[in-house]
Amino acid sequence: MNTNPSSMPEKTRTEDLPLISVIVPVYKVERYLDRCIQSIVDQTYQNLEIILVDDGSPDACPDMCDAWVAKDHRIRVIHQENRGLGAARNSGIRISTGELIGFVDSDDWLEPTMYEVLYRSLTKENADTSMITGVLEYPNGRQIYLYHPDLHLVMTTSESFKYINLPGYSTISAWSKLIKRSTLGNIRFPEGCTGEDWQFTYDILAASVRTTFDSTPQYHYRQVAGSLSNTSTNFNFAGYEATKNMVKLVHQKFPEQLPFALYGQMRSMVSLYDQALVTGHAKEQQWRDFAEDTRTFVNQNMKAVTESVTLPRGRRLQLKLMAISPTFYGVFFLLHKRIHPERSK
Repeated sequence: MNTNPSSMPEKTRTEDLPLISVIVPVYKVERYLDRCIQSIVDQTYQNLEIILVDDGSPDACPDMCDAWVAKDHRIRVIHQENRGLGAARNSGIRISTGELIGFVDSDDWLEPTMYEVLYRSLTKENADTSMITGVLEYPNGRQIYLYHPDLHLVMTTSESFKYINLPGYSTISAWSKLIKRSTLGNIRFPEGCTGEDWQFTYDILAASVRTTFDSTPQYHYRQVAGSLSNTSTNFNFAGYEATKNMVKLVHQKFPEQLPFALYGQMRSMVSLYDQALVTGHAKEQQWRDFAEDTRTFVNQNMKAVTESVTLPRGRRLQLKLMAISPTFYGVFFLLHKRIHPERSK
């Protein structure tokens, strides 16, 4: 599929194009909010309904949201008490009217062609959900791109559960997606937890007969020290539980993809334990028990995974160390972090 932004018109005519509802939860981002909203307003795909959900933000954000309503007739605002990211997105879904639904985090910004690319992929392939990728943006100007370049996938429901579990081939994040309302149905984000994107994404993939993925980066994902998603003690238990549920679903409905699902659960478990190591919690009994569960899970499923999944050399070594001894693994992991502090897991 051709998603080269240079071939796209400056602005897309809105006649006969479906309305896209873009839902933006807003909380304590006054430094970044204007850039975020401006990047949505400036999209080449103009038929947008932009829903700002002020989630009880204690700074200038509520007034900034109201000011944007006066600037662009496509913008709507909800003011509500602070209930968290999942609840804010669900509030936006509730009042949205678009045939298509997208999400943006309010400290990030978009390439002008993002929704044009998502819409073209969706319609060209007659898909239910389309996905793009983004670039991690650090305060010092460093950028990290985590996906395979020039990749264009059209996936069945079964295939989507293969690629969602392979790093670089797909993405869990809600901001990466454009979803048909008919596909969204009654699917909503879990509330009162972190890692809400995981269960939501698995539910959306299960409901999508066809899903597209274009690895051309269209989103700028700001890495802000101290933000909710970058707080080291914010353990992603919800993501881990969602991954376990995903494995059960794949086992029942798409057994041909089970090795990839098992690999996804291994990565989820090891990532959680890495977090415990970095934060100094690994010596606590609950994490010692979790580490032993992880070691057992890796030993039980490593053969099935390696028979179907081509593991990168570093990942294979990582899993082998964990299978031998979590303590042994922890020593090597912390040493690696000390030598390479710039590398993110």
